[in-house]
Amino acid sequence: MIAVNAIGLSRSYGERAVLNRVNLRIESGEFVALLGESGCGKTTLLRALAGLDGIQTGRIDLPGRTAVVFQEHRLLPWQRLWQNVALGLKGSNVRELAEAALTEVGLGSRLDDWPRTLSGGQAQRVALARALVQEPKLLLLDEPFAALDALTRVKMHNLVKVLVAKHRPGVLLVTHDVTEAVALADRILVMRNGTIASDYAVSADTDGKALHQSLLAELGVANSID
Repeated sequence: MIAVNAIGLSRSYGERAVLNRVNLRIESGEFVALLGESGCGKTTLLRALAGLDGIQTGRIDLPGRTAVVFQEHRLLPWQRLWQNVALGLKGSNVRELAEAALTEVGLGSRLDDWPRTLSGGQAQRVALARALVQEPKLLLLDEPFAALDALTRVKMHNLVKVLVAKHRPGVLLVTHDVTEAVALADRILVMRNGTIASDYAVSADTDGKALHQSLLAELGVANSID
């Protein structure tokens, strides 16, 4: 099963090519991390896959639903937590679906709380529940953990790995954090000047330290770790 198959995506602003004939295929259940310097096209690619930005040439095949989690949780402050999770759902059982999703992220007892009562990590868990309750085939994560403290970030990494293994969406994570990419991904892409410059497979046998060093070298910060 394919979560997304993008072929020849191009997008320019004036004479600057932000996406230059990008090809990207993600299988269902595959976790792909996308690294690259600021301005290389990462977020433009993610937004194109989400249908938030247009492309000028190319094709995007999406056989199922897509959901996005942004760096900001984007919860509606006038809606209770279950109502935030249930946004866009239809039917008579939306509260039950929202409760199940909040339970998965450890907030099942707080259905009727307001977003203002949450910590940053808790708010991102609600945002994740809101995405996964849609049962997306493609889950797009746009630096969702960047604003969290180190300990909360590790907890979110563990939670995401569990939930992705359970729901089996294809995942594209845009991040600047090499350690995060190595910890989470099955495959790591490095983007440069609007193209996918490198593609690294990650497995249980991968030397994480060597991969970390290779990725830093790709990003122009070689020899920054021992």
